[in-house]
Amino acid sequence: MKKINKITIQNFKAFPDLQTFGLNGKNLLVHGNNGSGKSSLYWALYTFLQCSEKDTDEINKYFVPFNDAIEDTYQSLRNIYRPEDDDSFIKIELQGESPIKLAYDNFLDVQSSDIQEANKASDFINYKLLHNFYNNTHKKHLNVWNVFRRDFYPYLQYRSKSYHDWLGEIYHDLPKYPESDGGRYYRRNSWMYASFKDKINNFNNEIINLLNSINHQANKVLKDKFRINDIEIFLEYIKVLTWDEDWDRSFNSPEIKLSIKYQKDGNIHTNHRPQSFLNEASLTRIAISIRLGALLTRLATSEWKILVLDDMLISLDMSNRMIVSEIILNDEDLRDFQKIILTHDKSFFDILRNKTDSTEWNYLEFQKDEKNNSSRPIIKPNKTYLEKAKEFFEEKEFDACANYLRKESESILRKYLNKDLTGIESDFESLSNLINQAKTQVEHEQLYRFQKILHKKGLPFDKLNEDFESDGSIDANIKGRLRGLKKDLIQFAIQENKRNTKAEHILNELNSIKKRILNPGSHGNSMPYYEQELKEAIEIVEKMYILLNPNEIGT
Repeated sequence: MKKINKITIQNFKAFPDLQTFGLNGKNLLVHGNNGSGKSSLYWALYTFLQCSEKDTDEINKYFVPFNDAIEDTYQSLRNIYRPEDDDSFIKIELQGESPIKLAYDNFLDVQSSDIQEANKASDFINYKLLHNFYNNTHKKHLNVWNVFRRDFYPYLQYRSKSYHDWLGEIYHDLPKYPESDGGRYYRRNSWMYASFKDKINNFNNEIINLLNSINHQANKVLKDKFRINDIEIFLEYIKVLTWDEDWDRSFNSPEIKLSIKYQKDGNIHTNHRPQSFLNEASLTRIAISIRLGALLTRLATSEWKILVLDDMLISLDMSNRMIVSEIILNDEDLRDFQKIILTHDKSFFDILRNKTDSTEWNYLEFQKDEKNNSSRPIIKPNKTYLEKAKEFFEEKEFDACANYLRKESESILRKYLNKDLTGIESDFESLSNLINQAKTQVEHEQLYRFQKILHKKGLPFDKLNEDFESDGSIDANIKGRLRGLKKDLIQFAIQENKRNTKAEHILNELNSIKKRILNPGSHGNSMPYYEQELKEAIEIVEKMYILLNPNEIGT
């Protein structure tokens, strides 16, 4: 699969000057306050892919200088503080390929079949898109036709074309009157009129099939991922697309109704106004399930595809955010996507950072002077406490180095003790308590691994203490399996002895440096720090990370 190597933006939305994001084929996790430029990156990628299938005028409108007196410039995405003659562009470089530039009158490279396929295969989700599902008055049922038309049809494929293009062909082919005005005139008994009506009927039938597929996948996400079994999503095409021949000779307004089914008193009931029945968090879970259900329905073939998420989880509590994150990070169907996650929530960012690996992810901080709208965002790498400790060590700032070593030690231990990272229960635990808990956890994991080896189905492991080789009552196949079990247990004992000795040594060393170095450093004591001791402390913390990293445990 191809991945983005570099993103370059200039004079686009929040970025007045040249800004480069070096991804090097990795995923990207970004933290930044509202207004810091996160959404500008989101829209840069969205615009780049969308323009692969737009015409000249539609593309150029994004890059013309904005003038509040000229309506044709209202859709410009240029930075409003830059001079009109400044170049404005978005440039994407895939690994091993030349950069592709999108700018005013410079878009032919974007309109390649490869980029068009990537556009259909990729997905962009933010809070507003989810909110569109249930942003309706309480008095009416939820009609999500426009949500589908705007956010789904351009990406959902029917054979060799999108539903968006198919719908566009139907609107383009509609009969127009009178013939003298240059419009088409289809006689009702003509083959052209019959073909036009068939195209509408075929479209309607496929929308029904599409909704059935999305219903299936969305409910699967709702039940299997969110663990919600008492509600079922139901998308229904209640008002199909029709051409009114007799009245005003126009298309009607179709409707896709979003309802939920639920159990009450042993019976299945349907609620046609879920926005009145459910709270916002529940509605967001339903919207996410539909979005992911549609994505899983339309999984398209492409050499490269991206999944960009911009603060899509702000109405969910942390436990539900972790469920969605688990899907995004680990679902097998999403494995080939290059993921870009943008969030203003620092605690959520920190949790995702702990659940991901720097070999596969880049981490950035976006900052901006909120009092100065014309200032450019400041982009800098998000560094771990250990990386900061090393920097302070090199700068001879030993007090700060010790303080960040303590923070990194606590972070590693919390991550080990709470592998699912579903909460922050241990945030106020003392470092001593965390060390003791880690020692206990290491012993429990050793016992678990021992029991996992010992309890092999159908084996009389009590015979291991006897001369089972000479026991004629034991089947030859069982003897062979007992031989293998004995070998596994011996190997396990050797490995676990090394592992436990190492774990005990590292945790004891950590406890020792806590008393000598970390405690005084974190409390601002004036005790002098010795460079060699801090260097050894850094090495101990690094070893502890390797030992206790959840990705390493049990491997």
